[in-house]
Amino acid sequence: MPSYGPIWYDFDFDTDGKRVGALHLDHSDDDNAYSVIPIPIAVIKNGEGPTVLLAAGNHGNEYEGQVLLRELVRELEPDDIKGRVLVMPSMNMPAARADTRVSPLDAGNLNREFPGAADRGPTSAIAGFVTEVVLPLCDAGIDIHTGGSSATFSPLVFLCSCEDQAVFEASAELATAFDAPWTYLVTGIEDQGGMDPAAQTQGVAFISTELGGGARLGTESLRIGRRGVRNMLEHLGIAQFDKPAEPKSPQPRRFLTNALENSSLVSCAAGFLETLCHVGDEVQQGDRVAVVHPLDAAFDAPVEFLVPTAGIVVAQRTTARVEVGDIVLSLAREIDEPTLRRRSIA
Repeated sequence: MPSYGPIWYDFDFDTDGKRVGALHLDHSDDDNAYSVIPIPIAVIKNGEGPTVLLAAGNHGNEYEGQVLLRELVRELEPDDIKGRVLVMPSMNMPAARADTRVSPLDAGNLNREFPGAADRGPTSAIAGFVTEVVLPLCDAGIDIHTGGSSATFSPLVFLCSCEDQAVFEASAELATAFDAPWTYLVTGIEDQGGMDPAAQTQGVAFISTELGGGARLGTESLRIGRRGVRNMLEHLGIAQFDKPAEPKSPQPRRFLTNALENSSLVSCAAGFLETLCHVGDEVQQGDRVAVVHPLDAAFDAPVEFLVPTAGIVVAQRTTARVEVGDIVLSLAREIDEPTLRRRSIA
């Protein structure tokens, strides 16, 4: 039976049909001398055509992608496609089971572990399996994130810059097809250990998302995600749907970049956060966007947060309780589409 470090599997990636099953992650710790953790995976294949990886649950407490990919596997049949769809709806299953961002097995953040390795613990092994076994099969892919339990993002696609112009262009086309309200150009250098650079390095066109966030499933985030994934399958020529899963947004797409100094406002006090703006807002230098009411210095004046430079509020913390060092909100700079398209190396 094939294996990769602590992961073993008896899964057929190549035969036509629909198969749902699991990878098996061996793990031993103080609670369990020996345990096997299943990581769900599905393959739907019909004839020759492109292969796409649809992944979610990179962080275990980000829910929308895990839900919509489970739905898609239930709905999609081999006769509906031409090519191959690989689905890992809860890629970091140990974290998903624990409802945590990082793995309870080794405190590993999966999205900082790529390209991974077979012999550096369970989280790195998951990253390595995806990098060395799954991605070489693929032409394109997506990693669906949300803000998790403590942050909310403007619904966006991350487009990662890379040195290979052809891979960047193909990734940009995926971002266009997904059709999120925002497309956010980021540099692969600043995403060390991320899944996007690991895929693009292998010539795989790849995007990731941030679709809202918070501790509940977001109706709008699910709508955008369902429509976006189906748009991708149609763009790649893998599937054609009789009708859109969700209606197209009437708003035009807009574009962002992380090339902005002082883009994050960081709390210098522990206390209670009051936000005075919303994700997607345009703010100007000097705008008052949040206050923290101190916890320990109970009767001191609130700490005010003023915008250091004009931009778009791309993300903000959703929990009222903050500690020193917590990011209160993040800003990005708006650009036009031609500028985004030119920047294969940011």
